Amino acid sequence: MEPYPPSLLHEEDADNKEKLRGTHRRKCKRDTILLVRLSNLSFILFCMVLPMYLFCNMPPEFSIQLEQVKGFDDTPASGAGMSISSAFSLTLHDNNRLFTRRCYHNGEALVSYGGFTIATGRVPGFCVPGKGDREVQFLASADGVGLPEHVLDRMALERRIGATQLDVEVKLFRRDDGSDRPMWIWCGLRMDSAQPSNVISCTVLGLQHWFS
Repeated sequence: MEPYPPSLLHEEDADNKEKLRGTHRRKCKRDTILLVRLSNLSFILFCMVLPMYLFCNMPPEFSIQLEQVKGFDDTPASGAGMSISSAFSLTLHDNNRLFTRRCYHNGEALVSYGGFTIATGRVPGFCVPGKGDREVQFLASADGVGLPEHVLDRMALERRIGATQLDVEVKLFRRDDGSDRPMWIWCGLRMDSAQPSNVISCTVLGLQHWFS
């Protein structure tokens, strides 16, 4: 059998290499198109799912109202003792913006003035229906809370001019999902008199609640 001339062998080898390069280019092109399509599909799904997820996990809106105060009017003057005893009747409003019911264990609450806790209490457990609201009443009180003299003087002054600023903090625990995740709520109250105050919006401090 007569061997191929070297020129023909080189041409055949070059053809094979060109075919291999063409096959490789077509495969790379198909892979690139597939990756682009998958990326576009992933982006579309992300844009669709994220708003739905955020909408379904909207945090509740809380507000609070000071219904009645006892003992706080009797703020002692300088030299008349360095402690106060008071009781605050409060109503917590919970607006559930989810479609599902949300429930809480018994919670904890405290009332503070100038960074000093002047009353504590328990918030009863409650549930709020989906897209519904609920009002929960609770009492925070304390006897003989010791305060520095300068704090008592400031408190007495603010009570006379009707501009006492109180902080109310509430900690609630989830029980509808079995996680017992705490949620902190802060409410700033301006007490002009011993009469019921306006409903004050609160701030949800526990960001973990967002994606609970």
